[in-house]
Amino acid sequence: MSTYINYGTEYLSRRLREHRQRLGLALGYVSKVVDISVNDLQEYEYGQKLMTTEELSKLANLYKVSPSYFLGGISV
Repeated sequence: MSTYINYGTEYLSRRLREHRQRLGLALGYVSKVVDISVNDLQEYEYGQKLMTTEELSKLANLYKVSPSYFLGGISV
C-alpha cells in the first residue's frame, strides 16, 4: 500500500521543479531514471497530483538531497 504525501503540496511541487531546473535535468531524463511518467512528473511539479513517499525518495536520491529538503526541512 502506498503512502501519499498530502502536506505542503504547493511548497513541495515548487521545490521539486526548482531543484530539477537548478540541476539542469530535463523531465524526460528524470522520468527514465526514476521510472515515473513525464506526465506524472509535470503534475507533481505543478501540484496537480499527489505523489507517494516512494516516488519522493526516488527523486530525492537522483537529486542528491534528503526527501525532507522538498518538505521544507533542509536548505541547499
